[in-house]
Amino acid sequence: MRCIRVFFKPFTICLVFLLSCLSLHAQEQLQELQKSYYNLPLGSKERFLLTGKYAQALYFNNEKALASQLLNDNIQLAKNYPDKQYYAYLNCIAAINSYNDHLFEKSGFYLEHAKSVLPIIVDNSTKGYIYYCDGWIMTRQNKEDQAVSQFHKAISFLEKAPQTDVNIARKLAIYKELTAIYANQRNFEFQEKYTSLLLETAKAGRNINSLFDAYMQAGYLFEEEYRSDRTNPNVLKKAEEHYLQAHQIAKNNRKNLINPTDMAYVSVNLANLYHEFYPENAAKKAASFAQQALEIAQETGQYALTVPAYGVLADEAFKNGNRDLGKKYLQQALYNLQREPHYDYQVGLSLYSRLAEVSVEEGKYEEAFQFQKSYIDVFEEAFNSDKLDKTKQLEIKYERELQNQKLMRLRLEGEKKEQQITLMRALNDRQNQLVENLKLNELNRTQQLKVLQLERDKKEKDLQLSRLENAQRLQELDVSKQEIAFKSRMNSIYIWLFISCLIAVILLFYAYWQRSNTLKQKEHLHSLEIEKNNQQHAIKNLTAMLAGEEKERTRLARDLHDGLGGLLSSTKLGLSSLNDKESEQAAVKEGITRSIELLDGAVDELRKLAHNLMPDLIVKYGLQEALRDYAARMSQPNCQVECEFLQFESNLSTEHEISLYRIIQELVNNALKHAEASNVLIQLSAHNERLHITIEDDGRGFDTEKVDLQHSAGMHNIQSRLSFLYGDMKILSALGEGTTIEIEMPLV
Repeated sequence: MRCIRVFFKPFTICLVFLLSCLSLHAQEQLQELQKSYYNLPLGSKERFLLTGKYAQALYFNNEKALASQLLNDNIQLAKNYPDKQYYAYLNCIAAINSYNDHLFEKSGFYLEHAKSVLPIIVDNSTKGYIYYCDGWIMTRQNKEDQAVSQFHKAISFLEKAPQTDVNIARKLAIYKELTAIYANQRNFEFQEKYTSLLLETAKAGRNINSLFDAYMQAGYLFEEEYRSDRTNPNVLKKAEEHYLQAHQIAKNNRKNLINPTDMAYVSVNLANLYHEFYPENAAKKAASFAQQALEIAQETGQYALTVPAYGVLADEAFKNGNRDLGKKYLQQALYNLQREPHYDYQVGLSLYSRLAEVSVEEGKYEEAFQFQKSYIDVFEEAFNSDKLDKTKQLEIKYERELQNQKLMRLRLEGEKKEQQITLMRALNDRQNQLVENLKLNELNRTQQLKVLQLERDKKEKDLQLSRLENAQRLQELDVSKQEIAFKSRMNSIYIWLFISCLIAVILLFYAYWQRSNTLKQKEHLHSLEIEKNNQQHAIKNLTAMLAGEEKERTRLARDLHDGLGGLLSSTKLGLSSLNDKESEQAAVKEGITRSIELLDGAVDELRKLAHNLMPDLIVKYGLQEALRDYAARMSQPNCQVECEFLQFESNLSTEHEISLYRIIQELVNNALKHAEASNVLIQLSAHNERLHITIEDDGRGFDTEKVDLQHSAGMHNIQSRLSFLYGDMKILSALGEGTTIEIEMPLV
């Protein structure tokens, strides 16, 4: 019992050591985040959100400089983004990382920038995260009362936000912080309240690890509450139930838990619980859970967990009267404790003290003195060590004099035990004298034995006869051995023949397997070639369709221009000649004048239609002149259409330029018809063999999630042309904020 109570407190610190087993999982997650991050477009909201996770993963993998650079670059991009929630989110992460690196001024700088945009942020989740970060830093500045206020504000905003996995994880973090604050204050009422909220929130989420942690924290809360006041057995029952629930979760989800030692962790807690509070009724349960924790901890190499498990098993062995096994468990616990990089002095002192007591009880005073001496050495090392944390150092400063006195008493006890050992040595000297007397008696006995030896010589002669008989039997045995050797050689030959046949079968099977794999690869390559031919055939069909469409447009434009245009012009000339003649009927003259004006309008519309159907400027002067002419023609008094070219030199074929012209023409027509815009900007730029096209208007915009663009005939034509050009299109729009359409394609 005495040993377990000492072990349990440092065991809660073992979670720090258990994080080392997550390194492999963290590396895999880091690679996945890196791949996802660079696949997202620069300055997009998805990339801002992923930046936070990627930066935190880099930070915890000791790539702090890269994490800081990544955050600063994206903070500058998010600063110019209309929605400031991403700017605040990235500043909060930078503030926490800086505080962990003890860069307190830099941390305050980031936090103030995050809080500066708080009034203009609409997203409740981001608001809650800002208040959480503020409370997190206040907690570590020992401003617990102010931190509690910030945490409550954070919870109020997160309750209003959608209950996504991210928001549930943030609420769990806040409840853990509040539980820790009230645990430090020994306020079990509020600690139980927030532990219950933590458990309810973890149940609502879908994260097994969070649910396991919640049950473990609830069990530890009730256990500590019962340890401070043992008048209420229901509290102890609750601790047992929550620990058992956590054990069941770990047992059923061992493959899904991030930490493979969670099973050992909860098993040790249950072993300590049964051993300390149910010493008579649950001894078998305590030993069973301790043994279970020991096996898992040894498999995963987490030796810190084996120490409390060995302690429980040692006390149970002593209780059952098996002193040798109990002592073996204590020595193994001490050995595993010394293998840990972070040596726990309190546990070491407890083990040396217990081993010294056992040695004294066994009468092994010299061994007890060695354990006591080791106890004093560890005590001095713990007293003078710089590895103690700040809390222990403060306690040592206040209790230094008391510990000095205790150290003096231990030294006096050691001197007394040395005197006892000297007395024991004197007793050993007396025992040595008795041994010498016994040796003299043995000399007398040897003389008597010589007499007996003579009698034995007579008996040896009788034995010679038996030896001859034995020689014959040995010869017979040699013959049988030779036969056995021959049989063993034959067996070895049979074995080698069997092995040779087996190897031949394996080689034949391997050759067959290789041939089947080769055939499968050939079939796969053949299917890929068929698929490639189908794609090329589709592209050829699309090219032919577009070419035919353009030829039909050209033919139609020429027919309209040469046929109907000439007819309309001749009609106009005839009407004009009639109009020049003096006529007495003014009404006829007025009607002729009106007809001429209508014919003028019809001729202009005909020319525009012919020009749109057959953009001759592309053929003669290229895409730039055609787009400038189109922008000038489409400009109206209430809507200006402008066209800009940035480092643009077109190396495209005429067919590709006509397709681009049709795409831009369709998008600008849509803006003029539906957007009610005052300005439309067409911008073309080339960079790194890529063509970037932007069409932007300041119209009324639309909700991209509510408007179905897939069933629009115009958008379908645009997508068909873009697939022909190997291009991509992205539409950014919101109600009242205009529309921006970005197109990217190779310059081939």
